[in-house]
Amino acid sequence: MILLLSFDLPRNTKDERKQAAKYRKRLVELGFMMKQFSLYEREVVSKQTKRRLIEILKSEIPDTGLITLYQLPNAVNDQQITILGDNAILKSVGKPRLIVI
Repeated sequence: MILLLSFDLPRNTKDERKQAAKYRKRLVELGFMMKQFSLYEREVVSKQTKRRLIEILKSEIPDTGLITLYQLPNAVNDQQITILGDNAILKSVGKPRLIVI
């Protein structure tokens, strides 16, 4: 299952910008990858992990923030289509590999 997280955090004041940056950094620490500036995704294999992540997200969101969390089955996520403009930079994201030396 993929958790797709979109959020809207105000960035009007210096303090709000700092909180938004801190929250985005925290999402990466929790294993989310940025798809777009306010859109992050993470693969989750167990319901327990999903529940734990949701509790963390609830407890750490800034007071004036808004989060929408979509739970996508792998079959749906595997069918996503990405359309790039002529000058877009293609980012390749793969699964982590273990390399033994």
